[in-house]
Amino acid sequence: MQNIARGFLVGVGVLLGASGASALEARFDRPTYKAQGQVRLDNCEQFGSACGQPAADHYCRLQGYERAVSFETVRASPTRVIFGQQCNGPGCVAFKRIACFMSAQQRGRVRDWPQIIDD
Repeated sequence: MQNIARGFLVGVGVLLGASGASALEARFDRPTYKAQGQVRLDNCEQFGSACGQPAADHYCRLQGYERAVSFETVRASPTRVIFGQQCNGPGCVAFKRIACFMSAQQRGRVRDWPQIIDD
């Protein structure tokens, strides 16, 4: 019985090892708008809409990853949304950190930021 269990575990280990599946994760602390300057990235894609997960996912895709697996926010001012509008004041919320995921072994191409809608 012990040999059967050992054989099963070895077989499972071989199957898992043979898949060669690997993933990439990256964490971005205090992300800024277009990765330049001191203006923090707002937690919304557009001013007041698509906040949280949609904006974090969009940021990860801009960085060459598939999606965000986690994020944290913090009040900060000023911030800029992905589409460029700036938020000033106590109601602004920035990403504190974003963790991005890619199922492939290397990340995809870094993408251009969207054109500013309203500046």
